[in-house]
Amino acid sequence: MKLRLGMLLFIIGFSGWSHQVYNEQQQLNWRAHNGNAVAQYRLGQEYWENQSRTGAHYWWQRAAQQQFYPAIENLIHQFPASHDDWLRLAAEAGDLSAQREVATAELADENISITQWQRRWADSNEPWLIRQQALLSRYQRTKQCGMTIKVIAAGLGDKERYLNFLDAVESSPFDSGNWCISWVQDSSLSCISRSERNRASCESEKTFNKQVILADKGIASATNDTLTLTSDSSKKVIQHELGHWMGLADEYEMSEPLAREFCYGNYHHKSFNIVVTDTGRSYSAAQVEEIYKGLPGPWRKEIGSWQRIATQKGQQWLLGSSGGAKVGLYKADTCNSISERQAWRPVRTQTAMEAHSTGLWPELYLKLITNQ
Repeated sequence: MKLRLGMLLFIIGFSGWSHQVYNEQQQLNWRAHNGNAVAQYRLGQEYWENQSRTGAHYWWQRAAQQQFYPAIENLIHQFPASHDDWLRLAAEAGDLSAQREVATAELADENISITQWQRRWADSNEPWLIRQQALLSRYQRTKQCGMTIKVIAAGLGDKERYLNFLDAVESSPFDSGNWCISWVQDSSLSCISRSERNRASCESEKTFNKQVILADKGIASATNDTLTLTSDSSKKVIQHELGHWMGLADEYEMSEPLAREFCYGNYHHKSFNIVVTDTGRSYSAAQVEEIYKGLPGPWRKEIGSWQRIATQKGQQWLLGSSGGAKVGLYKADTCNSISERQAWRPVRTQTAMEAHSTGLWPELYLKLITNQ
């Protein structure tokens, strides 16, 4: 009798438990079909645990489309073939690392303009994107521009290089607060490499007073109105080239054709940091004083006396500062390829105009620039 009663109670209890489980499953299915993202995610989990990739993919995708991040994360890990699609969903769901990854990829997208990119990520809280937005906003002024620069690119895939240029400008030692910089696309832009130094040379249908051309080959160079940058132009290279626009000349050895122009004074750009004289000759006191008076004001002021730029040898003077003076007249390599000409600079240390990798911009050089 007791055995029969126990069996009856077990059957009743089991039926009730089965009914409860069945009802819970029904409710989960019902909520999932009616758009509940959590239920869709859980149903996808069940399919995955039961070895059904198709069912898991279907329900996780529906949850992901509602920006339910756990579902997106599962799709990224378990279905990597569609990684880019899931990453975009994660970005839309507010995941900061996904936003940066998607935004970085879009910089190379030929179908997205810089304006569209800027608008798309305007509300992101991702630190790197906030930085890029700040750069774009800072240099997009339309009034009171101290210098207006157009950055010319062949296609929209060079947006990252444009942002890198803005970053180099902002972090440069130059006062760029009132510079206005904007993007220009020229699909006809073509570049080749020229000369023994393999400098990039480009032709563009567009011409501006100050322009930066994003070349695809060669090495960077500068003229009075054009900076030509290549894909491997680092921040320090860009700042070196900007130094030319600021009125500073190269302190490394120029190629002979360039040196023959520069070292004989046949150039039409400023050269605040370099003066050139004859090689190896001696001067009278009056001639040394005349050279001293010809130095830019801040350079001359830092030296203090004409006698500090030369050494007396009998009745004559040999150019060149001696001792450990911070500012004086020191040999530079600029004209070394021309035996009869000698270049001089204000400091003994290797500056960014000699080797861009140093990143060294003496305070005097900045005074020379602002003094103009």
